[in-house]
Amino acid sequence: MSNNVDITTVQTSLDMAKVDISKLSPEQLPQSIYDSIVTSARRYSNKVAIKYILDGDCIGPEQIPFSKKLVHQLVKVTKGKTFAAPYREITYNELSHSVTQVANALKQLGIERGDVTSIILPNFPEMYSSLWGAETAGIANPINPLLDAKIIKEIASTAQSKVLIALGPVPGSDIWEKVLKIKDEIPSLQAVISLFGGDIPKSDANKVPVYGFEKLIRSQNGSKLFTDTPNQQDICSYFHTGGTTGLPKLAKHLHLNELTNASQMNLISPITENDTSLIGLPIFHVNAAITGLASVIKGSTILLAGPSGFRGKNIVKNLLTILNNFDVAFMTAVPTVYAGLLDLIAKGEVQAVKPRSMKFALCGAAPLSPDLQKKFTQQTSISLVEGYGSTEGTAVSTVMPVQSIATEPAVGITIPGMKVCIGDINADGELLRLCDTDEAGEILISGNNVFPGYVDESHNKTLWVTTELGEKFVRTGDLGKQNEHGYLSLCGRQKELIIRGGHNIDPKMIEDVAAAHPDVFLAAAVPRPDRYAGEIPVLYVTVNVNSQTSKDNLMAYMQENVPERAAIPKVIHVIDEMPLTAVGKLFKPELVCREIDDVITSLLVPHFTNYTVITNVVPDKKLGILANIHVDIGRDNNDEIANVHNEIKQLLTEYAFNYQVNINDNVLKASA
Repeated sequence: MSNNVDITTVQTSLDMAKVDISKLSPEQLPQSIYDSIVTSARRYSNKVAIKYILDGDCIGPEQIPFSKKLVHQLVKVTKGKTFAAPYREITYNELSHSVTQVANALKQLGIERGDVTSIILPNFPEMYSSLWGAETAGIANPINPLLDAKIIKEIASTAQSKVLIALGPVPGSDIWEKVLKIKDEIPSLQAVISLFGGDIPKSDANKVPVYGFEKLIRSQNGSKLFTDTPNQQDICSYFHTGGTTGLPKLAKHLHLNELTNASQMNLISPITENDTSLIGLPIFHVNAAITGLASVIKGSTILLAGPSGFRGKNIVKNLLTILNNFDVAFMTAVPTVYAGLLDLIAKGEVQAVKPRSMKFALCGAAPLSPDLQKKFTQQTSISLVEGYGSTEGTAVSTVMPVQSIATEPAVGITIPGMKVCIGDINADGELLRLCDTDEAGEILISGNNVFPGYVDESHNKTLWVTTELGEKFVRTGDLGKQNEHGYLSLCGRQKELIIRGGHNIDPKMIEDVAAAHPDVFLAAAVPRPDRYAGEIPVLYVTVNVNSQTSKDNLMAYMQENVPERAAIPKVIHVIDEMPLTAVGKLFKPELVCREIDDVITSLLVPHFTNYTVITNVVPDKKLGILANIHVDIGRDNNDEIANVHNEIKQLLTEYAFNYQVNINDNVLKASA
């Protein structure tokens, strides 16, 4: 076995098997995430663990705009706040000190091993210290700050959070406004900690007290931990997953899961303790959370790309300059970031020069089209590889070698210390058999990085399958196949399949063809309800700036190039922007909702010309997607209401989507 192999040298699963995985055994790993941080602090002490820039105008340590320094000083002097700091450095000693203080503060507020702290913070350095401090004291529950207040409340309530750490009243952010709206409505919540905010004592008008982060943390001991140190088998976090309906499930992670996956990444990465990694994805997402942990375990440096990450001002525009000036060796992002940079290069706004220290870039969290990967590598001279993973596998399960020998689009080979295989799963969620080489089926994963299940037990009913040899695997819900060299290719996701007349259509097949068109920027294929076929494929695209292509041209291109006739989209929509999640993934549920909305509107509005018909199609926790149909007939006539209701039933009877009819505020039907 050898540790002299990494993703820049391996080409097959046999090459990957040469990696010495003894370092991944639980006995060789730290006992907890806190243990790993303290160990690195002892080893690297005053070395910089985290560098932070406010936005893309801060292009280098010595190139921070004077205006930003001035604003920071004014805010600091007049308000005593540091949220406008344009550049910060945190050493390993300071990081360990801060994590210890957060853990002790949470202990003081009543957090025990099984208690949950929800965290709603942008990518300030305090996000990492809050995440790891909460994992040390109990269980951390990072939440997407961009979610609607009702969804945040639902997540925190489901997690039974006792403490909430959130961004306080900072200009340009609505996080605090959301927190004030919901904090007294979360049954389990006992305290809120406000970053850059002040104390708000408990009162009749303020049921849950608020503590200023800085004041509370400063009062804590940073050298000694006053809570029991967790162990590898303790739950450390609840990460919410988007799901195909857009409504989150909470995935449990053990300390062992996160430590293993971070160490797996380190084992196959060419990044050393002398390197810097850029993190611009939100830390509430497992990609950035585990990448950060891997950096701390390795002893390297994190460069945080501002509170808003890649969404921040001029981050993507100045990305190559930032990578160069901060000597960044590695970055991870989603396809939209790399596509956005290429678009700026094409428009002449950015000069394509390879940053001096870059070793490679990783694309994760969403599928990368082969065309985008090729263009990015050609134009920037940066090796761009794709990874595949899930919250259920902590973060990463496969990584594409830099020197790939794959003959078709793939997402890499299995990382050391885990198993990825393909299974033939029946309609009841049972494993019939393991699939052969190049045979498509559901992707199954196992290993110490694979989570123990969801918080809601109802989500675990068909989660695991067991092989004839007694090996237990988690079902990912993704469809794929593996070739003879171990390369995993995605074939779509079970719940995203378009079923046309009983024929399964993989939307990825349509999207890959569309993405290869020179004028297409992003592509998403979704099902449109159809009374005859059940579903038909439609395609949404955004096109490059100054593109002159037309829908007719795009349709002719798709008809010529889509390999399966049934998969040719019936309609192509050219839109200005794709709906995206906070981490840059295509948010397909919104597009599916649009299609259902359009079908209903096209049927009901022409039929009920004398009434007002309004539809609102939204993700629903129980039904997946629910169409709310509101009809105002202008008067309360029971016979007329009944007739309208029956006519709607007749018009929609051949469609399978769930709907609810509301006539004059009377709910008459809850599902199809």
